[in-house]
Amino acid sequence: MSAFFLSAICHLAVADVHCRATATTESVQLARVIDGDTVELADGRRVRLIGIDTPEIGYRGARSEPYAEAARDRLRELAAPGGVRMQTGVEAEDRHGRTLGHLFAADGSNLEASLLAEGLGMALVMPPNLALWRCQQAAEESARRLGLGLWATDPVMPVQALDSGGFALVRGRVSRIERAGAQLWLELDGPLVLRLRDVDRVYFADQQPEDWHGREVEVRGWVIERTARQSGRKPLMLPLRHPGMLQVLDP
Repeated sequence: MSAFFLSAICHLAVADVHCRATATTESVQLARVIDGDTVELADGRRVRLIGIDTPEIGYRGARSEPYAEAARDRLRELAAPGGVRMQTGVEAEDRHGRTLGHLFAADGSNLEASLLAEGLGMALVMPPNLALWRCQQAAEESARRLGLGLWATDPVMPVQALDSGGFALVRGRVSRIERAGAQLWLELDGPLVLRLRDVDRVYFADQQPEDWHGREVEVRGWVIERTARQSGRKPLMLPLRHPGMLQVLDP
């Protein structure tokens, strides 16, 4: 009975999401679903889905992260009926040579948004591929509000507990802001510093990051381990490229 109600809630959440294609799409055939955010096409292309990061599946005996296999299996279900279409990103490939794309079901619904609305992944904004970021963010907010999947417990990590690279969602306070050349460095009260390049300030046109000093923020994205350890320098860095990656929590 509880499983029935959880399924019903998930479908209600998905019904409220209207992420449709914004550019030309192509019909594609899936050869396999690798995980919740990566698929392989019949023509050999490997596609990294835009706008979502799902938990990592464990390989070679490693344990999968919570909801990793659920995200993979749900993506298989969503992609199965009636074929799939793909909208390639403005930036068409990542540094690993994978195609960057949005996948859509036969009814036109966006598969990433469906996963986000069920709490099976987190929204990930990566310029210049911004076509669906607002509705995908709304899908995540719906799951968060309903406490679905990953949001059944609070997955936000205190920045002080962060100790390695990879995708992270953390909360901390901006303790120092410093300009160096064409970028702004925002240190948090832990091992992490945010790097905001001037070239990305166009996305922050209605915000003043210099005013974030002393304020608590929630930030997400790919954390990089800095190999050159200098005295007084934070060991971890997160490139802050878009407002969708950060929320100021203090009024």
